[in-house]
Amino acid sequence: CGLQCLLDKVKEDMQGVKDASMFMKKRAAIEEEYGKQMAKLAQSMSETFDKSHPRSGTYGDAWISMLKVHEKVAEQRIKFASNITEVADDLLLLHKDTERGRKQVKETGTRFEKLLGDADTNLEKMKQKYESQNEDWERTVMQKNNDPLHVPKKGLFKNSKTPAQVRPTQEEPQTTGGWQEKEGGREIDSFFFFFSLNRMEEEARYKVTVADKNYRQQLQTTNASRQEYYQIHLPKILTDLKAIDDECCVALRYQLARYSYIYEEALAADGIALDNDDGLGLRSLTEKIDKDADIALYINTYHGRTGNSGAPKGGKNDSPYKDYNMVAPAAPAAAAVNPNPVFGVPLNTLLVRDQQEVPWILRKCAEAVETYGLNVVGIYRLSGTNSQIQKLKGAFDRDCANVNLNSEEYLSDINNITSVLKLWFRELPDPLFPLASYQQFLNAAQIDDDIKRVLGLHAVINDLPDAHYATLKYLMCHLDTVQKHQRYNKMGASNLATIFGMTLMGNETSSVTSPGQHDSQRFTETQLQVKAVQTILENYALIFEADQ
Repeated sequence: CGLQCLLDKVKEDMQGVKDASMFMKKRAAIEEEYGKQMAKLAQSMSETFDKSHPRSGTYGDAWISMLKVHEKVAEQRIKFASNITEVADDLLLLHKDTERGRKQVKETGTRFEKLLGDADTNLEKMKQKYESQNEDWERTVMQKNNDPLHVPKKGLFKNSKTPAQVRPTQEEPQTTGGWQEKEGGREIDSFFFFFSLNRMEEEARYKVTVADKNYRQQLQTTNASRQEYYQIHLPKILTDLKAIDDECCVALRYQLARYSYIYEEALAADGIALDNDDGLGLRSLTEKIDKDADIALYINTYHGRTGNSGAPKGGKNDSPYKDYNMVAPAAPAAAAVNPNPVFGVPLNTLLVRDQQEVPWILRKCAEAVETYGLNVVGIYRLSGTNSQIQKLKGAFDRDCANVNLNSEEYLSDINNITSVLKLWFRELPDPLFPLASYQQFLNAAQIDDDIKRVLGLHAVINDLPDAHYATLKYLMCHLDTVQKHQRYNKMGASNLATIFGMTLMGNETSSVTSPGQHDSQRFTETQLQVKAVQTILENYALIFEADQ
């Protein structure tokens, strides 16, 4: 009764563990799906907002930050799902271990119960045989003592005489000699009868003695087995089963406490994400929205975006008279229009001509971006207006040193400035990463070990010509400044490297290969170009620290 009681108790606790594990699994699936859908929604809305609101003001900054909060909550929910999945797996393992232990103890208990049952069965058989032998012996003794209740067995002695021969008839003459002969025959029969009874009694007594001995031995064996079972085996079985149940209950309690802690930690993390002392909570972000500042920014950046169609070109002021200055006939037309061009001119030529380590166009564009565009979402990723880009390109080619990017005309769209800078890099006859060093950069980018890859790129950069080295160093310093504001502009090292990979390195894929091989090789090299630029950007201080 005690064994079956504990077996049922362990089985009930196992079912509790199984139910808890199933709950954790389903809860984890719900949380993981919630986190993935939340992250997907936040990222989709962020990308849509970036495209439709290039200049968003305080509202845009707050809205993007709020979407970031939701992304963070989604990440925390996915992490929470992963943590409770581990709890569910541990509970399932606990269920299996408990079931295995219960099965082993049950088999042990069943085996000892069977041995005890077999001993009881054998004892009952010996007892029945002993009692049966005693009854036979008692019957034999009664027959020997002429007990009227016990009739002698029929056919015990066989006699060849007929009843008529045994008792003489009335017609038979009775002589003295014949009578004596009959009496002698009766004495012989009586002797054999008593002799047979004695022999039967002795055989019955012997059988009773053997049955008694076997019965006593079996009784002793059965009692010993019973004592051993109840005093040794059963207590040990119950102790082992109790230990298994205790371990199951303690482990279940621990896993539930672990789940509670994980749940509380997840809720606390969500609370910190929603409202914190850094001013990045949802309520704090909404309080940063300034509608007056947004409309002022919108009006200031609106000029030139629509081409002022339908509005007088001269505004409310009178149009001034401008003299037409004819170019001297002796000067070539191209030289007169662009006396000091910067587009399509090698870096070494610019260095010698302008006596500037860093070209004017790079310095001016970088300063404008760092002054007005660090918080612009998608800086360097979004393109400007083609007409404005070509206009700005012409201004740089005519007089690069005197171009004023702080004017309202150029600041109307910061993306025009970034697009001109990228165009200048693309039109360099020899890319910023020189063609002579192209393969060396790719080989260094292929190195899997991060430290060795940085060292390899560092070695190649140190061998660059002075003009290329100075320009690369200045550009990477500028891009490093941009990526430090990625919380606002969403342009980290990976995004910037994707944009500037082919722009700075060009492409040296062999034209001898087939179209399919060419596309595959070009794709591979593009990935390596991005990896090279990203590694340099992420390790800017380490690579250029000797010159800092």
